[in-house]
Amino acid sequence: MDLANTPFFSLLRARLDQLSERQRLIAENIANASTPNYRPRDIDTAAFERALASASSGGGLAMARTHPGHMAAGGAIETRIVTRDDGETTIDGNAVVLEEQMARAAETRMAFETGIALYQKGLELMRLAARPPR
Repeated sequence: MDLANTPFFSLLRARLDQLSERQRLIAENIANASTPNYRPRDIDTAAFERALASASSGGGLAMARTHPGHMAAGGAIETRIVTRDDGETTIDGNAVVLEEQMARAAETRMAFETGIALYQKGLELMRLAARPPR
């Protein structure tokens, strides 16, 4: 059994990838805080929420990928980049507010740490289940 392809671990991996992309965009926004006409970008977090809802509401049988040549059931979680202006725009057209970007960076870091902790707990549970009985 390949643990990386279980729904739990694949969903967590997709979430961590999405959070990494968000952190990259936030760093890019901060780096361009004084660039004229720059508008900050962020990821569309609703895509992950939709994937999580569809994964949790499955309830029945799901398709399984039995051969590497088969297409994956459900596909990957899309990471859509959106332009999202912060609270104000300066005279030169820049819409980055550093305080808001720093708050987003802290929020993303906390979500990433939570995802890592869940990943570690999942691995611990798998190790516990694989341990031979005493």
